[in-house]
Amino acid sequence: MLFGSTVLEVAIGMIFIYLLLSLLASAISEYIEALVNNRGRNLRRGIELLLNDQGHKDDGHQDLATDLYNHGLVRGLFRGHNGRKLPSYIPSRTFALALWHMVGKEQAGEGGTANVAQIRSAIDKLPNRELREALDALINDAQNNFDQAIKNIGDWYEAGMDRISGRYKRTVQIILLATGCILASFLNADSINIGKALFQDDALRNAIVKEAENISPPPTPTPAPQPTPTPANEEEARQQREQAAKERQERQDAALQRVRDIRTQLGATGLPLGWVTTEVDSNGNILNKNDPRRKPLKDEYELWVLKILGLLITGFAVSQGAPFWFDVLNKFMVIRSTVKPREKSREEGSKDATDDVSEKTDINNDADTAPSKG
Repeated sequence: MLFGSTVLEVAIGMIFIYLLLSLLASAISEYIEALVNNRGRNLRRGIELLLNDQGHKDDGHQDLATDLYNHGLVRGLFRGHNGRKLPSYIPSRTFALALWHMVGKEQAGEGGTANVAQIRSAIDKLPNRELREALDALINDAQNNFDQAIKNIGDWYEAGMDRISGRYKRTVQIILLATGCILASFLNADSINIGKALFQDDALRNAIVKEAENISPPPTPTPAPQPTPTPANEEEARQQREQAAKERQERQDAALQRVRDIRTQLGATGLPLGWVTTEVDSNGNILNKNDPRRKPLKDEYELWVLKILGLLITGFAVSQGAPFWFDVLNKFMVIRSTVKPREKSREEGSKDATDDVSEKTDINNDADTAPSKG
């Protein structure tokens, strides 16, 4: 059972390393997200899909998405058109009121209109056929009730954003896979070499397993932005922008600190991470041939195949995410806790049996050497 225990501990060590690398990749992705504001860009693309006729994007038709972002209700949530300043979330009622006012200006001038009947003729002039049909259906369902029509438009917007959110999560998964592969290549985190090192080095394996026993749960992912009330005035809008900027900076700082901490923890494991130059003497012999960190030479095709395979395995493992590996690690720890006591009991049982045999042998020997009374 000892060999089985070794394999189990190697698996625990591998899972622990995958967990650390996943945490590192997540922290890097979080930093990039806070820096470039992918959520804001994704929201903008989703609104463009809802409002703009993609088949007539460049034929002079009205750009309703841009008009919406320039509307006072939405414009108050941000300043500037670059991706970093786009809002990460637009409340559904804010969206509905802004869209209603944009369409209503056609009939009632800059003041807009709350009259449901008047808005219908303006809807018929919209360039996007799908948008016309959607708004017609939503207003018909409201039965000429303004508040209900606004609510219907807001619900329609939320449903559309849910679909966009699903696509955003798939994009994040792809980014995490790419980050994992790049990270594995940068750190030379080769799964094959790491597995060999854990299997061959008892001290290293025991140290890694001990660290795995004390690992803390991964931090919860940054939640999606929560709905914020529509600003009542410019001062309230300014405060909302400042708060959003502050939270974005805090996310950046926290993610950067996690990157530093995990990188330090990985360096302290003693695993063969990082790259070293292949050293060759004057006769062409490789001096550090057995160093798993060395970069294979051009003609070492087999080593290159194994190296690339090992890095790809690590990249794919990292893309599964830290929560996944934390759950797997806990399950393996439970298995180990049940295997270890059994091994200990069997070892003690074997020792007791040996003692019994020795004791019986001693008794027999004493009987053979005892003087005869005859």
